[in-house]
Order: sequence, then structure tokens, then C-alpha cells
Amino acid sequence: MYSFLLLSSLAILGGCSKNVDRSGVPGEYKATHADGIETLELHGDGTYTNRFRTLNGAETASSGKWGFEPYFGESKVEVYNFSSHFPNPFQTGASNSLLGIEKDWGHIRLYYSYDRDEYYSKTGN
Repeated sequence: MYSFLLLSSLAILGGCSKNVDRSGVPGEYKATHADGIETLELHGDGTYTNRFRTLNGAETASSGKWGFEPYFGESKVEVYNFSSHFPNPFQTGASNSLLGIEKDWGHIRLYYSYDRDEYYSKTGN
């Protein structure tokens, strides 16, 4: 009985692990917007591709570099020369952006804004 409880507790704690190392970050992430779908692909070589497809089928794309950055004790993804399609009245054009990393039950999200619940979800975890 006690061993079952111990194993169950360990499984639960493992499922909620927030730690993500650099090797777990590369992959494809998607965000759904009111006017289309944004795809952010982080490649293992430190480059990224960002695509946005509007509801009418028009597509834009950009690319650049990304890094895994420690930021006040938390790991973040920094995307350089990045222009997200989330609304941001303070950003005009491309700039460097720090994306928070959240891992919950094996699913990874990259947060553009925690306050506005704006994030990219990793596909095919």
C-alpha cells in the first residue's frame, strides 16, 4: 500500500516538473490568433522560423536566431529580431523577446505574456 502511494506521488511530481533544459526546447510551437495561426519553429542549431497564416490564406515568414537564457533564476528563450503577432502596443517592429518556459504534464509552452495568457504551445511533445 505504502509503495503504491510513494510511486503515485513520484509520478505526479514528475508530471508537473517545471525544469526544461535546452535540449527540450527545439521544436514547433503554435499560437492561435483571432485573425490566423502563428507557427514558431525553434531549430537545434539556434535558428528559428516564424510564420503567420491569416484566415484568408496569406502567409508571412521571418527567421533569425534564438538562445536559451538564464533570467533571474528561470530559463527563458530569447528570440532575436522577433516580431510576434500577439498585440503589443509597446513594440513597433522586430525586437528581442524573452519567452517564459512552462512545462506541465509533459507539455511545453513558451509564454509571450503571462498576464494576457499569450503563449505558443509545442506540437508533437
